[in-house]
Amino acid sequence: MLLAALAMLGTSVVPVAAQAAAPPDVITNLGAPLTSLTVMEGAFGREPDGRDVVYAVPAGENAQLNVVDVHSRQRLRAIPLPGAAGAWAITVASDGSVYVGSYANAHLYRYRPETGTVTDLGQPIPGESSMYGLTPGRDGSVYAGTYPNAHAFKYDPTTNQVTDYGSLDPVQQYVRAAVYDPDRNALFAGLATPVAKLIRIDLDTGTKEDITPPGLTAKDFQDLDYANGRVFGNASGRLVVFDAATGKQVIYTDTTTGSPVTEYPIGARGVSAAGPGGVYFTNSLALTRYDPATDTVGPVASGVRITRGAAIGYGWITDNGQPMLYGLGGNYSGGTWRYNPATGVLEQWSSPFQYVPTPLMHTIADPVTGKILINAFLNGSTASYDPVTARTTLTARQGQVEGWSWDSTNKLYVGIYPYGQLSAWDPNQPASPTNPRVLFSLVDSHLQNRPVSVIPAGDRVYLGTTPAYGEYGGALTVYTISTGNLAVHRNIVVDQTIASIQPVGSAVWAGSSIESGQGTEPRATEAHLVKVDPTTGTVTTDVVPVPGAASITELNLGPDGNLWGLADGTVFVANASTGEVLRRIPVFTAGTGAADGAMSWRDGYLYAVAGGRLFMVDSLTGTKTVLRDHGLYRLTQAPTGIYYMLLRPDGYTNQTNLASYTPPVDPCPKSDLRATVWTGNIDSKVANRHLRYGCTLIDDLPDAKAEWPNHRAYVTAVGAKVTQLVQAGLITYSEGFAILHAANRSDVGR
Repeated sequence: MLLAALAMLGTSVVPVAAQAAAPPDVITNLGAPLTSLTVMEGAFGREPDGRDVVYAVPAGENAQLNVVDVHSRQRLRAIPLPGAAGAWAITVASDGSVYVGSYANAHLYRYRPETGTVTDLGQPIPGESSMYGLTPGRDGSVYAGTYPNAHAFKYDPTTNQVTDYGSLDPVQQYVRAAVYDPDRNALFAGLATPVAKLIRIDLDTGTKEDITPPGLTAKDFQDLDYANGRVFGNASGRLVVFDAATGKQVIYTDTTTGSPVTEYPIGARGVSAAGPGGVYFTNSLALTRYDPATDTVGPVASGVRITRGAAIGYGWITDNGQPMLYGLGGNYSGGTWRYNPATGVLEQWSSPFQYVPTPLMHTIADPVTGKILINAFLNGSTASYDPVTARTTLTARQGQVEGWSWDSTNKLYVGIYPYGQLSAWDPNQPASPTNPRVLFSLVDSHLQNRPVSVIPAGDRVYLGTTPAYGEYGGALTVYTISTGNLAVHRNIVVDQTIASIQPVGSAVWAGSSIESGQGTEPRATEAHLVKVDPTTGTVTTDVVPVPGAASITELNLGPDGNLWGLADGTVFVANASTGEVLRRIPVFTAGTGAADGAMSWRDGYLYAVAGGRLFMVDSLTGTKTVLRDHGLYRLTQAPTGIYYMLLRPDGYTNQTNLASYTPPVDPCPKSDLRATVWTGNIDSKVANRHLRYGCTLIDDLPDAKAEWPNHRAYVTAVGAKVTQLVQAGLITYSEGFAILHAANRSDVGR
């Protein structure tokens, strides 16, 4: 019987043909699913025709300066700011010009109301990426601060010159706030992370003085303002006040309690300029007043609340002979308000700023409905995209999602920045006070703010987090669903973020990233893979799977039972028990961040996104194919088998669009992915592999599990098939012989 089957093989040796061509690139750009009004700060001014206006720059690609008449409530113009993705800084100079400080290019733009045009003045400080705290000085000049090298500078429009006051700190990366003192020709600069610092620069002499109060515990100055000899600072959400002449912190009185205080809650982008009654701001949306004449602070009146969000910009405008305080409220609705100090009347409305495509943060497919959930960067909106209708519907606002995953009951666990928060959410039920339900937050208790990995498993949810601004040392957090018990294991990889998690049995594998909190420089040099006891946080195994890699961004179990991971641009395979590295598959050479990586299995093929690339790895041979080499972020597979990603269109700096990739049809679903070719109970020792997309060598052989009339029939069928494969050049003669010999020794059909 064997001899007859062998005769079919012949004696010629045919070279093995290459695997069939990889799946074609069928990336489809589905467009921008979300638009929004994410406004960081606004300013009020006057056009040459006398119209009072508000200026704002909604965040978005090639952002635009919006000019809206506050009386007619009509948008007068929206002027492109080429290259800007948004603006943390905007001010009106003493000559009426409007200046915008942008990110992520840190350019300074000047709008001249008399011409209605914008001039890009370029990057005042080369190498910076963001600008903060624009403040007007004398003779039309403006001052500001920068990130990531903490510079302060002056721009003089009369000479078109920039004066760089240098980096104000060797460690701090942000000059997050700045204000000009016109009475003493001084600039106050507020630094951020790892601790708040206040620097006074004498602009006549250039002398710099650190006047930070010794007892100040804040991590940042978010805003600085000047009025009536006082410097007002928002220091990590607390109002602090300084005497501009002496630099000393002011003790003032809380009118609600009558107590002297050195700080007071503030939920606003700084305070207004001085007007009737003092300066104004919001505290938990309540309009609040600080009187510099008496150094007292308290609500203006009971129930006067800015319902459209915290104040982010102010301006005093005279209406019918009375000074009125105008402001913007919140970041996301164009909320605008006017307060009359004489009558105590507050009026609120929405200004018609131009909506722009929203930068996107995350996406995940709903396994029940097939819809694609999308979360927005910064503004935290969450929406559901229906692939059938191509329509997007807003859902419960989550906040900025850093990581999310479904559990076995189709509940979504969501990790949210900046609170280090975990929520449980059923998107197929109506939003309510308990849906989504906040389970815990880590930012205050454990100094963790970005849950970049969220993995439900059984009665537990595991979180891997990045530490807060200025902090080192991420954490592995274990939340027990049934009891609500929380165990936070920090610094299991010293000074590194926990970027990826994979439970295996009673242990947990965790992959690290050398990143720490924003505003820090890495202390570590390469990412580690550690095996952890989730109960105690004890590390039992510690390996470096890819030497020199900065981040291990994803971990999961492959069809071979091994641990597969992404370390920068390399896929690695490790023993799931010991951590021994079995294979490394380089795909590209570049570092990645802690949140930059996603993997998904499809019948023996690993699809992954990292470094902007979508690529595929054949788990049997390790062959990799880059399907698209730029512009992609995140990865999720819908029940239809289609993959969805976030897309950064060419020329953009942010991912604003949704994209899809449709893999080829798999002609052999549920492939046999054993490493070697088995014929029934016998291992032929021939390497198994894909002969064409979706089908392995075992898949193409006669089914050993079928009902065969006898053993001879099975061996004959195997002989016929291996003959075809040899003649087609898909296997060698010796491989065909080994497979046929194994079939003959097997128990199939006996």
